[in-house]
Amino acid sequence: MLRYYRKLFQMIHRLLQVRAVNLGWLLLMAILTTLHIMMLNAGWVAIKAVLAGLFTLGLPFEVTLIVTVLTGSASLVNQSDEILAQAWRSYRRNWFKLIGFEGLLLLVWLPFGGAGFTATVVNFIGLSGSWADQIVMHRVFWLSVIGLAYLSILGGFTWSSPRLLKQDHASEQQPSIKGLWARLRLFFRPMVALWLPMLIVDELGVFFTHEWVVKMGQTSGRLTSMLILTVFVALTLLMLSAVLVAIIWESLGQPTFNPDFEKGDLLHTMAWFPTGLVVLLIGMFSFQAFHFGVTNPGVVSVAHRGTVNHNGVPNTIQSLKKTVQRHPSYVEIDVQETKDKQFVVLHNDTIAFKSGESKRPIRDFTLAQLQRVKRQDGGATAHLSSLREYLAVARANHQRVMVEIKVNPHDSADMARRFVRQYGRKIVAQQGLVHTMSYKTLTQLKTIDQELIVGYILPVNLFSIRNLPADFYSLQVIGLNQTFVQQAHSMGAPVFVWSPTRISQMQVMRVMGIDGIITDRLDRLEKMERQPPQSYYWAIVQEIVRQFI
Repeated sequence: MLRYYRKLFQMIHRLLQVRAVNLGWLLLMAILTTLHIMMLNAGWVAIKAVLAGLFTLGLPFEVTLIVTVLTGSASLVNQSDEILAQAWRSYRRNWFKLIGFEGLLLLVWLPFGGAGFTATVVNFIGLSGSWADQIVMHRVFWLSVIGLAYLSILGGFTWSSPRLLKQDHASEQQPSIKGLWARLRLFFRPMVALWLPMLIVDELGVFFTHEWVVKMGQTSGRLTSMLILTVFVALTLLMLSAVLVAIIWESLGQPTFNPDFEKGDLLHTMAWFPTGLVVLLIGMFSFQAFHFGVTNPGVVSVAHRGTVNHNGVPNTIQSLKKTVQRHPSYVEIDVQETKDKQFVVLHNDTIAFKSGESKRPIRDFTLAQLQRVKRQDGGATAHLSSLREYLAVARANHQRVMVEIKVNPHDSADMARRFVRQYGRKIVAQQGLVHTMSYKTLTQLKTIDQELIVGYILPVNLFSIRNLPADFYSLQVIGLNQTFVQQAHSMGAPVFVWSPTRISQMQVMRVMGIDGIITDRLDRLEKMERQPPQSYYWAIVQEIVRQFI
C-alpha cells in the first residue's frame, strides 16, 4: 500500500504542475463551489442550471486533459497549446463516451455523497402515490433491488471505464468473471486508499469541533467552526479530486508519468490567483452554511409511542398518564384494525397471548380479545386499549395526540372511512394529527374529511416528495438531509423526524430546520432546548461535510 501511495501521489503532484490541467481543475472547483453557494439560497434557478451545465461539460474535458497528458510524450507537458488542441480533438471525437463515463461515475458516486449533490439528484426522482406505496410497503425488497442495480452499475462502470478512456481497444480483454473482479479494483483501491482515510479525518474533525467549540463563547466558537468547515471542505474537495484522478490512472493501467519539465517553468505552473479564488469561494460557502444553518427557535416535542424514557408500556394508557406530566406537544401512538373492524392501540402487527405461545396476526382477534392481553416492558405491565379509550384519557388530561394508522394488505376496503366516521371529529376537536405510511390511505382520509390534518410517513429517503403533497411529513432520522426538509417547507408543510434518542442526533435535526421531533427521550430533547447556540456549531460542520462524503 505504501508503494501505491508513493506512485499515486507522485503522479498527482506532477500532474498538477501541468499548467493546462492545473488551471482546468481550479476552474472546475470554482464552478462547483459557486454552485454549492447558490444551492444554499432559494431561487436563482437559471444561474444554478448554467453552473451545473458548465460543470457537466467541463468535467469530461478535464478528464480528457488528464488522459492526454498521462498518455502523451514526456515533453508534451511544456506545450499548453498542444495539450489543449489534442484534448479538444479527442473531446470532439469521443464526447459521447466521455459523457457516458461521467454519468456512470455520478451513479457510482451517489452513495458516497456525489460531491455534495446526492440529495439534489434524489430530489429529481418523482413518484406517483401508488409507486411510493409500493416502495414504502415493500421497502426491504426494493432496497435489495436498488442494491443489486447499484452493483450492476458499478460492474459496468469498472469494466467500461478503460474502454471509455482509451482510444486503442485492441488489447482489451473479453468480459469474464475473473476480469470483472480485477476491474473492480480500479474503483475500490482508490476508495480504500483515499476516500476511507478522508472519512476518518473528517469524523475526527467533527468530533474535535463538538468537544472544543462548545467551551468557547458564541462569537469565537462561530468563527472557529467556520474556519474548521472551510479547511475540511477544501481538504475533502482535494481528496475527491484525487480519487477521480486515481480512477482515471487505474483505468489507463497505472501508466508511468515522468514529465520533462523545462527549467524555470515549475514556479509558473502554480496558479496562485485561481487557487486563492477557490479558497475564497470555499470560505464564502462556509459563511453561507452558518448563515442558513441557524436553528429554529424551538421544535415541537412528540412523545414516541406515548412514553418518556421507558416510563411504562408503550402505546398504553398506563404510560400516557405518566407522560402527560412532562407536557409534550403531542403523544404519538400506533393503531391497527382488528378482526371486528375496530381500532386497537398497538405497534406490532402480531401478538402472543401468553408467554411461550407463537405470535399471530392482530387481524385474527377482536378488540375485546386484545383488550384482555397484558403487555410487559421494563418491569411494567398494562392492558391494551382501544383508540376510543386512549383518546378519552388524553382529552381528560388536555393532551393532543398524533395517531399513526398502521396499514397492511389485509385491512378492510372501507377502513379509512370507518376511522374518520368513528374518530375524525374527535381528533379534530382535540387538535390532534394523523399520519400513515400509505399514501393511498392519506388521500382517502383527506377526501373524506378535509379538516383532518394528515401527514405522510417516509421510512426511506429515496425519492422526491413534490408529487406527494401532505399536511406534514414524518421522516426517518437515518438518511435524512436538508434538501428534503427544504422541499417540504417550500410546499408549506412542516417536517417531523422520528425517532432520534441522542442529543447529538437532535442537534443535527434542529440544524436541518426540523419542525418537530418524535422521540421517547423527551428529557434529552428538553435538555437540548436549553443549550446555547455554540452547542450546535459542530452539527452544521457535520451536516455540510457529510454531504460531500
